[in-house]
Amino acid sequence: MLLREQMKHIHFSNSETIIIDYILEKNELIKNYSIKTIAKETYTSPSTMIRISKKLGFSGWNEFKEAFIEETEYLKRHFTDIDANIPFTDKDTIMKIASKIVNLHQESVMDTLSLIQYDNLQRAVQILKRSRNIHVFAIANLNYAGEEFVFKLNRIHKNAYINPTQDNMFQNALMATQDECAVCISYSGETPTLLKTAHFLKRNQVPIIAITSLGTNSLSTIADVTLNITTREKSFSKIANFSSLASINIILDILYSCLFSLNYQKNLDYKLKIAKEIETNRIIDNEIISEDTKEY
Repeated sequence: MLLREQMKHIHFSNSETIIIDYILEKNELIKNYSIKTIAKETYTSPSTMIRISKKLGFSGWNEFKEAFIEETEYLKRHFTDIDANIPFTDKDTIMKIASKIVNLHQESVMDTLSLIQYDNLQRAVQILKRSRNIHVFAIANLNYAGEEFVFKLNRIHKNAYINPTQDNMFQNALMATQDECAVCISYSGETPTLLKTAHFLKRNQVPIIAITSLGTNSLSTIADVTLNITTREKSFSKIANFSSLASINIILDILYSCLFSLNYQKNLDYKLKIAKEIETNRIIDNEIISEDTKEY
């Protein structure tokens, strides 16, 4: 859940609510305000702001202020000309719809890139590298993204598995060991089945890589490392999960590519060797996509 959403849902006292309303009104401008200035303008006290920070899970005001400004600035980047929830209307022509969906995907990709932190990406890649097996856990249509990730990993001789059946998810998590790892995918980070799976993994000290929305959620709290995806969609009031799914696919492609690069030539040679064996007998008339097998 985004920080500003938490601020709207947590119960605050009257004086705390005055400060919350003030902060939401000023948005990123609060970076220029000291705690004493805000207290003076809201006729409250600095101690009240510290209580607010702790209610929201922060150690103090400065930590809260930094997180709020960072989130506010994120929300102002990208998606200025398109709505991730309702990207087109019934008045749009089919070519206008096509243009808007392409724009939406472009915005999703750049938004995702802006959320990637070097340390978190590096840590996730190292977890994947040293793991004997990689287990991917997701729910519903996100399994398709997970299956493609598993397919790519298997093609470079990296053991990876996904099982969309709930009971099998629980079983696989309970049987997983410390020398394996898990990639858990959830937009909300609050999917009950996935959280139960994550708790089983945590019990077995299996490293968990969470791919989930920006902000605090249960999955990111459990995970060893979190990679955030573009967070622009509502839970259900949307045409489809265009943006979040595009972001998840990008994150998975980045993880695969970074892992691939750690042993680049070996992985490339192996993948081309396997692909050549599979594709040799396929007759393709299109010279753009046809291969000259003599080159390999």
